[in-house]
Amino acid sequence: MDDGRVNALTQRIERGVAIRVLADGAWGFVSTGKLDGLDGAVKEAYSMAKAAARTRKDKISLANVKAYREVIELKVDRDPRDVPIEEKIAYMQDMTKAIRDYDERITAVTVKVRTASGSKYLVTSDGARIRSPIMLVWSYPWVTGKEKGQLSAARHEEASTHRGWEYMDEVATPQHMAEQVAKRVKLQLEGVPAKGGSFPCITGPRVIGVLAHEALGHLAEADLTINSSFNGKLGKVVASEGVNMIDDGTDPGNLGTSRYDDEGVPSSKVEIIRDSVLTELLSNREYSAKSDLRLTGNARAESYLHPPIIRMRNTYFETGDHSFEELFEGIDFGYYLADFRGGQAQMNASFQVGIQEAYEIVDGEMGGPVRDLSISGIATDSLFKIEGISKEEFPYELGRCGKGQEAFVASGGPDIRFGKGGITFGGQG
Repeated sequence: MDDGRVNALTQRIERGVAIRVLADGAWGFVSTGKLDGLDGAVKEAYSMAKAAARTRKDKISLANVKAYREVIELKVDRDPRDVPIEEKIAYMQDMTKAIRDYDERITAVTVKVRTASGSKYLVTSDGARIRSPIMLVWSYPWVTGKEKGQLSAARHEEASTHRGWEYMDEVATPQHMAEQVAKRVKLQLEGVPAKGGSFPCITGPRVIGVLAHEALGHLAEADLTINSSFNGKLGKVVASEGVNMIDDGTDPGNLGTSRYDDEGVPSSKVEIIRDSVLTELLSNREYSAKSDLRLTGNARAESYLHPPIIRMRNTYFETGDHSFEELFEGIDFGYYLADFRGGQAQMNASFQVGIQEAYEIVDGEMGGPVRDLSISGIATDSLFKIEGISKEEFPYELGRCGKGQEAFVASGGPDIRFGKGGITFGGQG
């Protein structure tokens, strides 16, 4: 929806089967929307695997896993399939109006909503038989504003894979979504220009979450580690004292949580960094066997159209022992980074992230808002610049990750203080 007008509306029913065959140490994969005549699809996948095996030097094997049989139920108050399309449109229109009413300088509002409901079945030749629920409600506004030639833009994202439309009624309400995104546009328009350079800073839960996921978490995915800055670092100190980073697929109700992954491996909590040491990598059955790693339950597929690959679930830094106020002590000038708007990272741990909500820190106190701020650095170097970690609980950033296919994930962490040199700032001031 753009400025209250529906410009795209899609409803569909999807049924399909993914068939993956391991033969002679190579994979063959076929997906089909035709549920009859699957024998032909199986033969095609087998033929693809046999053909791939003829040129593959390192043969694939799989770690053994118990064959689980389970039917997993999920009860929601309002299945999104039962919510009238008129109510969904009204939800977006109410959000658009609330955003427009927040500040007259807002110039454009785009709102996207996606829902899904259904089931997926995993059947393996090892004997696994698992039926799991598919549930998604997702809300995403993108807003721009303008004043005297100064432009600003902000976005906000909320989603659940464990609740139905009641999540929109109770959590991601039009008013909540409007306030979250519109206030950031307002703060940018009223903020002072950011200064470029290197300063001490404190990253809020959303910003440290994107660093945990984008700049560090991908390095710990075993299929990517060999080409990353984490290669050869298992068992070595990779961060300041007291730093712990986790990927957890068992956190109740969180966005990336599931009982089993898409290879039938039970989800688990992975201690990527424990007591400043790189301790574990995220694995699937192939890389568990190849690299002698613990099975962690990180194989995920977007849909039947994609084979499962190693993905994060809920990735975060654990809390520390500092109060929020203690993190500010001794900072003459720096920044508090509250929220981000887009970013990218490379396998050498370099990152660039746009910041959509930030404040100056002056003489150890929170100051006014700033605009046009971006951050960059080498995340593996930044880890050694951590000077303090808040003991306060934190909210998660809920969103999506792309790695050739989409996955819904959560990321976060407490407020964390970085010393000068840990993060570089780009700005106009």
